[in-house]
Amino acid sequence: MHQHDDPATMLRRARPDTDAEDAPLDLDAVFKAGYRARRRSRALVGGGATAAVAGLAAVLVLSLGGAPAPQEYPAGDGFDFDPATAGYSGPAPDVWDQRQPALDESLRDAFGGLAVDSGFLDEGRLDYDRPSDDEIRAAMDEGAGYYSALSELGYHDLPLQFGPWNDTGNSGQVYLRGLIARDGDEEAEQTSFTVNALAPGGWTAEPGPTGDVAFPQHLISDEASWTGDAPEFTTEELDDGRTLMTADHGCALEAAVVYPNGSALRSSWDLDCEGQGREMAVEDLRDAMLAMPQIEYDTSELVPVDELLDIPAGWPYDEAWPGAARDDMQASMDAIAEVLDAAYPGVELRSADAVQRGIMSGPVRRDYDGTFALPLADDAGYAVTANVVYTLPGGWLPGLPPPTTGSDPYLLSCDDGDDKDDICEETEVDGRTVATRVFDIGDSHSYWVAVFDPDGWAVTFSTNFEGEIDGYGLEDVIELAAALPAPVYDPAEYDR
Repeated sequence: MHQHDDPATMLRRARPDTDAEDAPLDLDAVFKAGYRARRRSRALVGGGATAAVAGLAAVLVLSLGGAPAPQEYPAGDGFDFDPATAGYSGPAPDVWDQRQPALDESLRDAFGGLAVDSGFLDEGRLDYDRPSDDEIRAAMDEGAGYYSALSELGYHDLPLQFGPWNDTGNSGQVYLRGLIARDGDEEAEQTSFTVNALAPGGWTAEPGPTGDVAFPQHLISDEASWTGDAPEFTTEELDDGRTLMTADHGCALEAAVVYPNGSALRSSWDLDCEGQGREMAVEDLRDAMLAMPQIEYDTSELVPVDELLDIPAGWPYDEAWPGAARDDMQASMDAIAEVLDAAYPGVELRSADAVQRGIMSGPVRRDYDGTFALPLADDAGYAVTANVVYTLPGGWLPGLPPPTTGSDPYLLSCDDGDDKDDICEETEVDGRTVATRVFDIGDSHSYWVAVFDPDGWAVTFSTNFEGEIDGYGLEDVIELAAALPAPVYDPAEYDR
């Protein structure tokens, strides 16, 4: 998930005068925590207004799929499994879609007036011309995908223009698919609004903490903001089978619609109470959401998730952590240098840092990352370097990913199919799991070796070189990685 699209980040951004340390409520904890028992009933909106707005939503149904030919799409009640606990094996393909003009027109019709009248967009920013089909096909003939071709033609990430959206469920084990539109302001630090259409699969209409931590994901949050108060939250069941939810956080609004076919639409709007002059009534947002038609998606690749991996909890993003961990990181790098120098005298530490890997709005991994210059030269005359990374406990799994799983939450990825050149193996050294990945092209060699310690930390050693180097082959690298000591850190800090 893009960090600008996360409601917790949006709400925090709406109060720029509040530092994270001074905030009366930990927003990350609120929005990233697990399921919460619902303690309050939903306020139901009057049925008269429901009927009036339902009339605004045309019966228009837009088909969105991989090929121009008509396709069959299962209805929301046509699945023989629960789509909330299902997902896709990868992102949606970048393929020709002749239906995007109608899709974007519906998006602008539904939200254009709202965005302009509320101060999010200048009216002229919605006047842009789509390239012709011939121009798009010509760009695609040169090897670009459909959306890549649009980008090359300058028709990309414009205000209220749908583009492909993919997100991961449960730290990357499955994918969610759909579309997303934003304000198109590439210069702004913070996206002021997003409209996100979700294909069936991987999400639940039950309100709760948003983001990709939980699986299935929650469409919308009804959790408290910085004030400590819950938002004004409403749920409305329409006669046509749709469900509308709104959450008024004061300085930000959220809304979501669940459609009868199992798809959904959600949007987030940063009103910025600190002086941007944006004003929006919940009623107007409600009308816009209901004016957007149901979209049909290709769900042929949607499969149920039988079992999710049990991933140790990651760390919340902490801006102060890299500085606070610098001494421990440096001590860890010095210990690595001693081991390497004993094997290859003259080792030099080129760079080192404490790094948080992930997104600011979600859980992260904590790494000590160092690059070492070895006193070795390969057959091409280049100095050999090694990147050595200590990964502290939390947010990852040991070993190699299963064939049907992406690299997350594993530390090594591996393309080892029949048509791939990677050779990936998992072994054991002195009672510890060791995963290796070897990628050879001719005389060029790349090695990745990850050693996983029972105490929960890991070290990954990666290097590449040309030709052969006496005393520096795969077995030597495995032996080096396995000989590295534990990183310096306080295990008591990880109590999760």
